[in-house]
Amino acid sequence: MKAVTGAVARVRGDRMLSNSVLLFGTSVLMAGFGAMFWVLAARLQSPETVGLAGSLVATSDTLALFAQLGLNIALVRTMPRSDRQAADVVASVGVVATAAAVFAGGFVLLLPLTSPRLHQALDSPLADLVFVLLVAGTAVNVLSDNVFLAIDRVRSYFWLNGFVLGVAKCSLPLALAGAGVMGLYGSAGGAALLCGLASLAMILRRLQRPTSWRPSQALLHARGFAGAGYATFALTLLPQMVLPLIVINEQGPAAGAFFFVSGQIIALQNAILLAVGSSMYAESERHPERRTQVVRRGGQTMMLAGLAGAVPVILAAPLLLHVFGSAYADQGADTLRVLSLGVLGLGFNYWVAMRLRIAHRPFAMVGAQLACAALVLTLCVLAAPHGTVWVAAAWGIGQLLGGSVGYVISRTVAPLRDLPPVGATTEETDVVGPVTAL
Repeated sequence: MKAVTGAVARVRGDRMLSNSVLLFGTSVLMAGFGAMFWVLAARLQSPETVGLAGSLVATSDTLALFAQLGLNIALVRTMPRSDRQAADVVASVGVVATAAAVFAGGFVLLLPLTSPRLHQALDSPLADLVFVLLVAGTAVNVLSDNVFLAIDRVRSYFWLNGFVLGVAKCSLPLALAGAGVMGLYGSAGGAALLCGLASLAMILRRLQRPTSWRPSQALLHARGFAGAGYATFALTLLPQMVLPLIVINEQGPAAGAFFFVSGQIIALQNAILLAVGSSMYAESERHPERRTQVVRRGGQTMMLAGLAGAVPVILAAPLLLHVFGSAYADQGADTLRVLSLGVLGLGFNYWVAMRLRIAHRPFAMVGAQLACAALVLTLCVLAAPHGTVWVAAAWGIGQLLGGSVGYVISRTVAPLRDLPPVGATTEETDVVGPVTAL
């Protein structure tokens, strides 16, 4: 008992670890409430309705992510230095919401050509307008997640997105049970909109009201960095979108299903690494004078977390897949094991990507991720004819090789160095000590 109490005390005393735990806990709660939502949806609606609503939810989430335009990354970097934090948040919300609305409007206009069935689900101008509004609300909620991290209010993010969003999402289907596809989609999108507005209100209450609502120079100067972050994000998503198609084209829909389900199971492993990486990034920006120490400790934590997540999945792979059916357990266990081990390669690549982001080297960020995406896709195309296990191995090896390329770049072209503390004057920087590199 004393050991457990001591471990809890150490986590609470370490800002990076405590924020990582809260971020991961939020991911777990969101996954749990998400599962409850779709179970409830399946009980209330027909499979066709659930399928169409699920497509709208997935599309909405993807559009909301692309609508960030790199501002979610830029804000974590600039908020500790900004003298107009509230103005920066409001301006970023306006840009992201507008971009999301434009993307959603384009999606709606293309629906008659790309998906007539979904076009029928959005069967009126009012439904189209609701979809555009909810995509914009979802995008604002996604942006607020990063703002909570930037201002070190992750506990508020935990309560709002972990509990409030989940409860709202699972309650709204009962109120909108007779509204069909838009009722289900409105439940998920409406919950995200409400949570986004609540998050924005809570964030602005924490920030000092500026004398001017013009964004700070720190944010304006970070436009290039935001663009590089956006390009890096798109390159990171590319293999995730293409790999299922590669598997289906070479091995057929059944193999695609085994690969997809295995990918969903390791999502929580990925969430651990993402939580540690995000906390490492935010902590480095708040305390630039000890960036190398934070990054080193973050890498060690990610390695331990990756191993801790991989071991139980590797041992229990058939049991985890048996939930989906005996065929998944028989055919997909080895694929799941190899994918789970490949998460270690993903973790190394993500850690390197964070190093380059913290070093503020935009071209190096994009170049390293471009090399990684090319390696992963090339190896997976070569491995696809040999089965899903080989594709899973190629994915992990590609991530490891891509991370190695990025690490070489980060040690040579874009080294990471400690900087003076945030807000330090010229006189104060003289006592910071020697600049160190990692």
